[in-house]
Amino acid sequence: MDQPAPARPAATEAAVKVAARGLVKRFGATVAADRIDLDIHDGEFLTLLGASGCGKTTLMRMIAGFEHPDAGRIAIDGRDVTDLPPRARHLGMVFQQYSLFPHMTVEENVAFGLRAQGASDIAARVGAMLELVQLPHLRDRRPAQLSGGQQQRVALARALATRPSLLMLDEPLAALDLKLRRQLQSELKRIHRETGTTFLFVTHDQEEALHLSDRVAVMRGGRIEQLGDPQSVYLHPVNEFVADFIGDISFLDGIYDAHGGFELPGGARVEAPLSRPAGPVRLAVRPEQVVLTDEPTGLPALVAEVAPETGSTLLGLHLACGQKLQSRLLGLPPATLVPGQPVRVRLERCTLAFGAGA
Repeated sequence: MDQPAPARPAATEAAVKVAARGLVKRFGATVAADRIDLDIHDGEFLTLLGASGCGKTTLMRMIAGFEHPDAGRIAIDGRDVTDLPPRARHLGMVFQQYSLFPHMTVEENVAFGLRAQGASDIAARVGAMLELVQLPHLRDRRPAQLSGGQQQRVALARALATRPSLLMLDEPLAALDLKLRRQLQSELKRIHRETGTTFLFVTHDQEEALHLSDRVAVMRGGRIEQLGDPQSVYLHPVNEFVADFIGDISFLDGIYDAHGGFELPGGARVEAPLSRPAGPVRLAVRPEQVVLTDEPTGLPALVAEVAPETGSTLLGLHLACGQKLQSRLLGLPPATLVPGQPVRVRLERCTLAFGAGA
């Protein structure tokens, strides 16, 4: 089990490692970065999260110096680096493809950047990095003799060996199978904790972002829709897009009466203390807030789908009013729970809603 990370200063007090201001980047008619402002705090693990084409990789590449912004400025450690080449920014980079030199041993790969810098403590630093990624016994092997997970750990050791001011990781776990990816996630958290290096991570995987990050920047259309810690982004999304993108969720259209009641079409009513005026709303409901019940006051529904997951089961439900809902059960479902079965459900702690439904 991961040990808790050491306490860091509050965001308002933390030193700023990277400051991006007003970044704009266009590729023809496509706006990949639309006046982005972003501070990355010293020592934090910040993740850029979004679907393909949202601008997250473009933002990382501008910080790295591989793309030049059409407008805006970038500072690292208080120094304006907007017009500097990548090699002058003292950054580390880990890619999805590993990019190890196939003709070199593990030891030689890790030492490569140190030799380019003319470092004097190469042997000691390489040894420390191999210990950090727990691969000292493989120092004489070549990349072809390693598993995908081992290659990725060597790539991480090589990137960290030069003591970069910022380590950037562009979907580094996407090519790995699920079990290995989860193992490497834990390794990344441990390495981040032990080194104190600032990590900038890019992914489209919501669970990965929530598990790894101190803060998550959810992106869409070249903009940051929300920036916050994982719990805030999950529990208090700023708009319907973020709510829908982060985890499973259902939206129910109905009328809120400002007395803690939400009424569905057909007259069914549930308790939902919302901080908003009365009127049409779209209630946001996470699967863990939907509980099967034998109580006659429960909402009538039909099971539409039974989808076993790792350690849980996701139920697709159709309410009597015609709207859809999801419920998550721990473990495998009972054999009697099959598509077409009538059930009743209770909604718990529903406090999130957005504008009127379509």
